[in-house]
Amino acid sequence: PQEMLGMHMALEADLGIDSIKRVEILSALRERAPNLPEVKATELALLRTLGQIVEHMGAAGEPAVPVSSMAATFNNSSNVARFAVREVSASPVGLALAGILCAQRLVVTEDGTGVAAAVVASLAKRGINASVVATVPGDADAVVFLGGLRAVNTVDDAVAVNREAFHASRMVAARLTHEGGAFVTVQDTSGDFGLSGRDPTRAFLGGISALARTAALEWPKAAVKAIDIERGARSASVLAEAIVNELIEGGSTLEIGLHADGRRTSLATVVTESPIVATDKTGKAGEIDSSAVVVAAGGGRGVTAAALITLAKAKQPRFVLLGRTALGEEPPQLRSISGDAGLKHALLQRALAEGRKPTPAELNTLVSNLLAQREIRATMAALSAAGSESRYIAVDASNRRALDAALKPVRKEWGPITAVVHGAGVLADKLIAEKTDQQFDRVFDTKVNGLRSLLAATAKDPLTALCLFSSVAARTGNPGQCDYAMANEVLNLVACAEQARRGASCAVRAIGWGPWEGGMVTPSLKSHFEQMGVGLIPLAVGAQRFVDELVGSSDDVSVVIGSSNGLGAIGATVKPKATAQVRVDQYSHPQLADHRIAGTPVVPMVLAVEWFLRAARACQPDLVLSTVKQIKVLRGIKLEGFADAGDCFTINAKLMSADAGADIGVELRGKNNTLHYSAVVGMTERAVVAPARDTPPALEAWTSAKVYDGHVLFHGPRFQVIESVQGISRDGIVGTLLGTQKSAWPNEAWRSDTAAMDGGLQLALLWSLHVLGGAVLPMAMGEYRSYRDGLADGPLQCVVHGRKILNERTVCDIDFSDASGQMVAQLIGVETVLRPGETKTAATHA
Repeated sequence: PQEMLGMHMALEADLGIDSIKRVEILSALRERAPNLPEVKATELALLRTLGQIVEHMGAAGEPAVPVSSMAATFNNSSNVARFAVREVSASPVGLALAGILCAQRLVVTEDGTGVAAAVVASLAKRGINASVVATVPGDADAVVFLGGLRAVNTVDDAVAVNREAFHASRMVAARLTHEGGAFVTVQDTSGDFGLSGRDPTRAFLGGISALARTAALEWPKAAVKAIDIERGARSASVLAEAIVNELIEGGSTLEIGLHADGRRTSLATVVTESPIVATDKTGKAGEIDSSAVVVAAGGGRGVTAAALITLAKAKQPRFVLLGRTALGEEPPQLRSISGDAGLKHALLQRALAEGRKPTPAELNTLVSNLLAQREIRATMAALSAAGSESRYIAVDASNRRALDAALKPVRKEWGPITAVVHGAGVLADKLIAEKTDQQFDRVFDTKVNGLRSLLAATAKDPLTALCLFSSVAARTGNPGQCDYAMANEVLNLVACAEQARRGASCAVRAIGWGPWEGGMVTPSLKSHFEQMGVGLIPLAVGAQRFVDELVGSSDDVSVVIGSSNGLGAIGATVKPKATAQVRVDQYSHPQLADHRIAGTPVVPMVLAVEWFLRAARACQPDLVLSTVKQIKVLRGIKLEGFADAGDCFTINAKLMSADAGADIGVELRGKNNTLHYSAVVGMTERAVVAPARDTPPALEAWTSAKVYDGHVLFHGPRFQVIESVQGISRDGIVGTLLGTQKSAWPNEAWRSDTAAMDGGLQLALLWSLHVLGGAVLPMAMGEYRSYRDGLADGPLQCVVHGRKILNERTVCDIDFSDASGQMVAQLIGVETVLRPGETKTAATHA
């Protein structure tokens, strides 16, 4: 009621409005006043009172697009898909996770097995200072959390690591939110994020990776990575080396599995058929029938209740509904009143008549409890109408003793429990930086302790089905829901372990639900999801999918069901992007000691192109690198710190467009965010077929005895890749080049044969000298075209085709072919200009 409100009132403490309700209210507000701005989630978390909301709305900038026009573009059909979580091979990109190389204070948490000290030592060998800490300090700008490697003897030990990870993230959340940095979690759940279910105790560590997924969304300025490394029989030093290699070479890939056999994998969410479609009529159907006894935590209300009602219509089992709401007699004068507002008004008048003055939060609690009781009674009535007996037990499912006591009379009257559905859950949305221990525990424990209690209480029952209601938030993360995402990811991993332990006698499924069109999702909240690009699951469709999973046959244990499968929060569609770093010094890139101008090492253009290829591959790993175009050299790179601390560079990649492939915008930035290079990397769904080679130019004999004269070609030994020159003329030059493998360059995840590409540019310099009569510098490259990923096996034949010869400038194209004559790459539109102060002479061969 309006008369109870004041501008000073806190949304949560005084009014009982949680973050979901806030979104709903503000969405409804914008429907009534379309010109009001949209409030971002990060801004919303900072608005604590009604007065702050009003002030923010009044002071905000230009109006946002009205909700109605946004929603009209979204196809909210009932095309709900099923996605299975699968492990896929992933090769390292050859760039470092941003925030690691240039961290001001990098800390590694103690793991108790010696890995932390070994990680610090390995980083030190690469010139990166780090220290081992017991607790994460607030001034750290890079954190490697190794708690997930700790030896855990009990489930309690494993569960405790999740809280430890949350505390570590909260310590640096404010700094990483505003200033950026790096946050890395490391766990040992068999290297496959628990999909194999090999270790039922370590499965309870699973929430650590979901914390990283949520942190990545809450901290857009920071770089976040979740590593699952399989210990196997490996020593601490070997594990540490693998972890550090991933930090230095693995780029921005969010979730990476490092197996004991050397495999590097990631996770993919792929579309699969519903199990009721994928199986024949025998399948597992019939294992739940009218004789089955189904215990359902949280089954009296919400979407879980809707799912159970559909199961009742199909199979008529008996249901034991567990919930925390106690059923009592509803006051007669309230029974005819429906709706939130009407009940609040009636309860307020009743309290005032009794001499009490309740707060808005107290009224919320009274109404919520009353509506919950009504919903439970309605669920039981619907189950009965569908042909199923049911009983409701008011009990905290996470209390093992209370649950044991509650189930004893059930077994006595109905027989053993044959199926368990864990649908209980609560929310207390807050960003990591603001979430309290109490909020975390309430959300996390409801899911995790509830599961533990249910499994223990039914340990001796002949279960044929175990279904855990998880959330897509576990798979993708969701701002404000680190605890909810973590708890549900624990459910996912425990489900995999339970299936591995129980075998074919029990169908186990963890369903990561997207948002349902019902329950707490009101029309206003629905429009909010639509703006995010997240479709809702219609109630009837979701309920039927639950039945399909429970009675159908499938090898998939951890699945996601929803209308979207994007990379953003709860599957929202966002443009892929990647940020990575590289540090260049005499140890990391020793070959650049042989690429100096006026005594200072410089980064060759082809190396910048190589970094662009790696960054684009990190951005879209499922596509094939095709071209690098629109290459702009905005500022050449002199490596002033090459002999000392090195020079650090950041490579940003972001999807620009996607149509039968993708165009990735890339940029290379250095000290003080200086932009050095930019380009667009073109990617295709499959490798581009190499064109037929142009007719080689008519050549004259190459007569110079020396290729590398120290002036035109200033390159040192590791850049001296021209093996021979076959001939030269005004039309071009032809030579044989050594590739990167034969040039004593470091062994990296090369996407192009960079040494050979530089050799092609060197031949272009010789040709330009021949036609211009003076030494030149390469100034621009129109396009790099790739027809084969990686390095060549042997020498490459290089043909330079002259295209333009102007007074002080040339333009040429360069083709590279292997020993079989197959073209592997091209450089198109290479421009050279006479060096400043260079005196032109008659055209010469050298």
